[in-house]
Amino acid sequence: MRRYQKQIKEYRKLIQKNYIREASLLKVIAQCEPKIADQEDRRISYFEFVYEQSRYIEKKWWALQGAVLLFLWYLLKNNGMNPLMQRMTGGLAAVFAILIIPEIWKNRRYSSVAVEKASYYSLRQICAARILLLAAVDMAMVTVFFAAAMQALQVMAYWLTVNFLLPLLMSCCICFRLLCSRRQGMEYTAAAMCMVWSAVWLTVMISSEVYDRIAGPVWMGLIVLFLGYLIFCIKKSLFSSEMVWEA
Repeated sequence: MRRYQKQIKEYRKLIQKNYIREASLLKVIAQCEPKIADQEDRRISYFEFVYEQSRYIEKKWWALQGAVLLFLWYLLKNNGMNPLMQRMTGGLAAVFAILIIPEIWKNRRYSSVAVEKASYYSLRQICAARILLLAAVDMAMVTVFFAAAMQALQVMAYWLTVNFLLPLLMSCCICFRLLCSRRQGMEYTAAAMCMVWSAVWLTVMISSEVYDRIAGPVWMGLIVLFLGYLIFCIKKSLFSSEMVWEA
């Protein structure tokens, strides 16, 4: 690490000595100051800020999440009367959650923290805006899927909630909890943990004895528990983002 720091210092001295003209630099600063002052005087609303952040999110991940829901629709349409198949399709919820990982971990992967910390808005505000966008779009897709499945395929809302929403919430908990880690490369660990959770979930779903013994209130209680823990993990990731990512 020290060797790279030494090379960076030498490269910076070379650039400053041979390629940067002080007069030109001062001229650029003088031209930029009025524009920066104008931008600081203009306050945009929170919705405008969120919209600006949406331009930096790659839409292909939403398209892939939509493809997962379409595949789930196909399975339900062709095997919707099979209770075992209905339970097993809940394993796709982990895949749906894994597709959130590339956007959530993008800042750490490309080391863009230094750039975003120099922006007008804080790093916490930027992360919150992107999480809000991802959550809003995912919630809209899942809501439309639930409504269409209940209307067209006559699938019970209870089944969708237990067999899809519950494993989805748990997968999201895993992703956001590992986001608070200081270690690098945790996105791969998060994806692996989600797949392990999916395997455990499918094992439980295949066993009719275990599935049938769990009463409806217990399922609902687990959903509330996972939802509360997910909110805690998101809050923790936002408050510790600057400390973790800076380290």
